[in-house]
Amino acid sequence: MSLTVLQLLKSQTAALDVDPQKGFSELCPNELPVVGALDIVKELKNNHSKASVTLVSRDMHPPGALWEAETPEQMLEPVGLPEVDIKWNPHCVVGTLGVELLPGLPSVRDYDFQINKGIDPDAHPYGAFFHDQADTLSTGGIEFLQYKQIKNVVVGGLALDFCVKKSIEQLIEAKFNVILNLAATRAVFPENVQDVVSHLSNLGVKVVKDSAAIQLIDG
Repeated sequence: MSLTVLQLLKSQTAALDVDPQKGFSELCPNELPVVGALDIVKELKNNHSKASVTLVSRDMHPPGALWEAETPEQMLEPVGLPEVDIKWNPHCVVGTLGVELLPGLPSVRDYDFQINKGIDPDAHPYGAFFHDQADTLSTGGIEFLQYKQIKNVVVGGLALDFCVKKSIEQLIEAKFNVILNLAATRAVFPENVQDVVSHLSNLGVKVVKDSAAIQLIDG
């Protein structure tokens, strides 16, 4: 269930855009297009208006990674390597259109902190904050938030049932208050949305329908 109104101090709040890339949109139909991906841009920017700092993560994959499916039919087949669980269509490969941010978002360098992940050919991390699935090799994002004395993180991006979910779990483990804006995210498998929201709510995540439910208070 989403909250009607949530009050936050802007000075203690960050906005995280998880992998809002063309490779996860219909602009790259042969990669991993998520239905409605282009529709989240306005709400991501609204999240930015609630925050004192903004972060963006990007998949930055090499060509020929060990998780690449040779055909779409191989998608989701198990791989069984320590850092590669299943196969995916090639997506967000460095130097291609898919790695770029969705149209309408700020340029990468206009964010206060950028996270590039998935660079190694034998690793496919989902969360924004660690380069490995065991959450031991930091990308520096959590340390940046701690340095900025952030307490609250408003999260959106792609896709809810994979990279957004894992990033939120990492933030919760690091003791941040997390707000998930449902209007700022979409799932690879829309039928998973309710289960993911219930799971995250049970972890203590505050879920809001859209950015209008986030009100800023003085202080």
